[in-house]
Amino acid sequence: MAFRIVAVVFSLAVAAIAAPQQGPAPAVVVKATYFHADYRCPSCLKLERWSSIAIQRDLADSMKTGRLIWGTLNMDVPEGAALADKFGLTNKALVLMEMRGGKLTRFKELKETWKNLRDSAAFAAYVKTETVAFLKEAR
Repeated sequence: MAFRIVAVVFSLAVAAIAAPQQGPAPAVVVKATYFHADYRCPSCLKLERWSSIAIQRDLADSMKTGRLIWGTLNMDVPEGAALADKFGLTNKALVLMEMRGGKLTRFKELKETWKNLRDSAAFAAYVKTETVAFLKEAR
């Protein structure tokens, strides 16, 4: 079962990278970024894996257009630490960032992800709902 999940995540990641962006690059982009540290416990790894699946599978259309980008960032490296400090992150987290012209204009930490780590369907629904709402505001 774990192998299948890893295989699905890997194939989604490859498809997202290989999929050509349709049309011109959007002026406003939302980055869904999972912030992690060097040490990664089982719950942290699950949070990253489920976040990746929820974004890349359930919001694939937004990713294909280039309006939504998935990624991870280590909070134990200077770039990740600077953003984590700016966002006030004290733990691993999924953060949505609105980028206009390459500059950060707004962000939102999805704090309820930790509360849904025992229910993958609730987790995916929460991430999708919050991301869709954030995308709508980022027009």
